[in-house]
Amino acid sequence: MMFNRKLSALAVVVVMGAMTWLGAGTASAEPQLPRLTTAFTDNVGTLGDHDSCRGAFNVGMVTPKGKRGIVRFTLTSFGFTGDGAGWRRDPRCRFLVNISSTSGKAYARQTFFKVSFGSRKGEKVVRDIHTGSGLALLTIATFASITKARVPQGYGNTMYTVIP
Repeated sequence: MMFNRKLSALAVVVVMGAMTWLGAGTASAEPQLPRLTTAFTDNVGTLGDHDSCRGAFNVGMVTPKGKRGIVRFTLTSFGFTGDGAGWRRDPRCRFLVNISSTSGKAYARQTFFKVSFGSRKGEKVVRDIHTGSGLALLTIATFASITKARVPQGYGNTMYTVIP
Protein backbone atom coordinates (compact mmCIF):
# COMPACT_ATOMS: atom_id res chain seq x y z
CA MET A 1 0.00 0.00 0.00
CA MET A 2 2.82 2.41 0.88
CA PHE A 3 4.54 1.48 -2.39
CA ASN A 4 1.45 2.46 -4.41
CA ARG A 5 1.31 5.91 -2.78
CA LYS A 6 4.98 6.53 -3.49
CA LEU A 7 4.58 5.29 -7.06
CA SER A 8 1.52 7.53 -7.54
CA ALA A 9 3.35 10.55 -6.14
CA LEU A 10 6.33 9.84 -8.39
CA ALA A 11 4.03 9.54 -11.41
CA VAL A 12 2.45 12.92 -10.60
CA VAL A 13 5.88 14.53 -10.28
CA VAL A 14 7.05 13.05 -13.59
CA VAL A 15 3.89 14.16 -15.43
CA MET A 16 4.08 17.67 -13.96
CA GLY A 17 7.75 17.90 -14.88
CA ALA A 18 7.02 16.76 -18.43
CA MET A 19 4.21 19.32 -18.74
CA THR A 20 6.56 22.05 -17.50
CA TRP A 21 9.34 20.98 -19.84
CA LEU A 22 7.23 20.34 -22.96
CA GLY A 23 4.44 22.81 -22.29
CA ALA A 24 0.87 22.01 -21.32
CA GLY A 25 -0.88 24.28 -23.79
CA THR A 26 -1.02 27.94 -24.58
CA ALA A 27 -1.03 30.64 -21.95
CA SER A 28 -3.81 33.19 -22.19
CA ALA A 29 -1.94 36.05 -20.53
CA GLU A 30 1.12 37.74 -21.97
CA PRO A 31 4.20 37.24 -19.80
CA GLN A 32 5.54 40.26 -17.97
CA LEU A 33 8.78 41.70 -19.33
CA PRO A 34 11.73 40.62 -17.21
CA ARG A 35 13.25 43.67 -15.61
CA LEU A 36 15.83 44.85 -13.14
CA THR A 37 14.38 47.63 -11.04
CA THR A 38 16.36 50.12 -8.99
CA ALA A 39 13.49 50.36 -6.50
CA PHE A 40 12.41 47.41 -4.41
CA THR A 41 9.00 47.13 -6.02
CA ASP A 42 6.91 47.73 -9.14
CA ASN A 43 4.48 49.85 -7.09
CA VAL A 44 4.37 53.66 -7.22
CA GLY A 45 2.86 55.87 -4.52
CA THR A 46 1.60 59.32 -5.46
CA LEU A 47 -0.46 62.36 -4.52
CA GLY A 48 -3.29 63.77 -6.61
CA ASP A 49 -4.99 67.02 -7.51
CA HIS A 50 -7.35 67.79 -4.61
CA ASP A 51 -8.27 67.25 -0.95
CA SER A 52 -5.02 65.42 -0.09
CA CYS A 53 -5.89 62.53 -2.36
CA ARG A 54 -3.28 59.83 -2.37
CA GLY A 55 -2.73 56.21 -3.20
CA ALA A 56 -0.58 53.72 -5.06
CA PHE A 57 -0.64 51.71 -8.24
CA ASN A 58 1.25 48.75 -9.68
CA VAL A 59 3.11 48.94 -12.99
CA GLY A 60 2.87 45.96 -15.33
CA MET A 61 4.78 45.74 -18.62
CA VAL A 62 4.27 43.36 -21.54
CA THR A 63 5.14 43.46 -25.23
CA PRO A 64 2.12 42.95 -27.50
CA LYS A 65 2.61 40.17 -30.05
CA GLY A 66 3.65 41.39 -33.48
CA LYS A 67 4.55 44.93 -32.34
CA ARG A 68 8.32 45.46 -32.20
CA GLY A 69 9.56 48.21 -29.93
CA ILE A 70 6.20 48.68 -28.19
CA VAL A 71 5.62 48.18 -24.46
CA ARG A 72 2.10 47.92 -23.05
CA PHE A 73 2.03 49.53 -19.60
CA THR A 74 -0.82 48.56 -17.28
CA LEU A 75 -1.29 50.71 -14.17
CA THR A 76 -3.46 48.90 -11.61
CA SER A 77 -4.78 50.92 -8.67
CA PHE A 78 -4.61 49.75 -5.08
CA GLY A 79 -7.35 52.26 -4.27
CA PHE A 80 -7.06 55.99 -3.61
CA THR A 81 -8.43 58.06 -0.77
CA GLY A 82 -8.75 61.70 0.20
CA ASP A 83 -9.91 64.01 2.99
CA GLY A 84 -12.92 66.18 3.60
CA ALA A 85 -16.07 67.25 1.80
CA GLY A 86 -14.26 67.86 -1.49
CA TRP A 87 -13.22 64.23 -1.66
CA ARG A 88 -16.76 63.08 -0.88
CA ARG A 89 -18.08 65.30 -3.71
CA ASP A 90 -15.44 64.16 -6.21
CA PRO A 91 -13.80 60.86 -5.19
CA ARG A 92 -11.41 60.73 -8.17
CA CYS A 93 -7.69 61.37 -7.75
CA ARG A 94 -6.13 62.79 -10.92
CA PHE A 95 -2.45 63.11 -11.83
CA LEU A 96 -0.06 62.85 -14.78
CA VAL A 97 2.14 59.84 -15.40
CA ASN A 98 5.40 60.28 -17.28
CA ILE A 99 7.14 57.31 -18.85
CA SER A 100 10.64 58.21 -19.94
CA SER A 101 12.44 55.68 -22.12
CA THR A 102 16.00 55.43 -23.36
CA SER A 103 16.56 52.70 -25.91
CA GLY A 104 18.75 52.46 -28.99
CA LYS A 105 18.95 55.89 -30.62
CA ALA A 106 16.11 57.41 -28.61
CA TYR A 107 17.37 59.25 -25.52
CA ALA A 108 14.93 60.25 -22.77
CA ARG A 109 11.79 60.00 -24.90
CA GLN A 110 8.99 61.24 -22.63
CA THR A 111 5.34 60.28 -22.80
CA PHE A 112 2.83 62.02 -20.51
CA PHE A 113 -0.75 60.88 -20.00
CA LYS A 114 -3.53 61.66 -17.54
CA VAL A 115 -4.65 59.10 -14.98
CA SER A 116 -7.70 59.18 -12.71
CA PHE A 117 -8.27 56.59 -9.98
CA GLY A 118 -11.05 56.33 -7.41
CA SER A 119 -11.31 54.41 -4.17
CA ARG A 120 -12.06 51.08 -5.86
CA LYS A 121 -9.10 48.68 -6.03
CA GLY A 122 -8.26 47.10 -9.37
CA GLU A 123 -9.04 50.03 -11.69
CA LYS A 124 -6.69 49.93 -14.69
CA VAL A 125 -5.18 52.32 -17.18
CA VAL A 126 -3.45 50.75 -20.20
CA ARG A 127 -1.13 52.58 -22.62
CA ASP A 128 1.03 51.32 -25.47
CA ILE A 129 4.29 53.28 -25.57
CA HIS A 130 6.82 53.17 -28.43
CA THR A 131 10.18 52.69 -26.71
CA GLY A 132 12.24 51.10 -29.46
CA SER A 133 13.86 47.66 -29.41
CA GLY A 134 16.85 46.50 -27.42
CA LEU A 135 18.16 47.27 -23.97
CA ALA A 136 16.01 50.00 -22.43
CA LEU A 137 16.01 52.19 -19.35
CA LEU A 138 12.43 53.05 -18.35
CA THR A 139 11.49 55.60 -15.70
CA ILE A 140 7.95 56.05 -14.39
CA ALA A 141 7.12 59.17 -12.39
CA THR A 142 3.97 61.08 -11.44
CA PHE A 143 3.31 64.81 -11.71
CA ALA A 144 0.63 67.32 -10.79
CA SER A 145 -2.15 67.56 -13.35
CA ILE A 146 -3.51 70.98 -12.37
CA THR A 147 -0.53 73.13 -13.28
CA LYS A 148 1.50 73.68 -16.44
CA ALA A 149 4.69 73.38 -14.42
CA ARG A 150 5.93 69.82 -14.06
CA VAL A 151 5.69 69.46 -10.28
CA PRO A 152 6.66 65.95 -9.09
CA GLN A 153 3.96 64.27 -7.01
CA GLY A 154 5.79 61.13 -6.00
CA TYR A 155 8.94 59.15 -6.51
CA GLY A 156 8.61 56.75 -9.36
CA ASN A 157 10.42 53.69 -10.48
CA THR A 158 13.41 53.09 -12.76
CA MET A 159 14.03 49.76 -14.44
CA TYR A 160 16.17 48.12 -17.09
CA THR A 161 14.69 45.63 -19.56
CA VAL A 162 15.18 44.19 -23.02
CA ILE A 163 12.42 44.99 -25.51
CA PRO A 164 11.96 42.83 -28.60
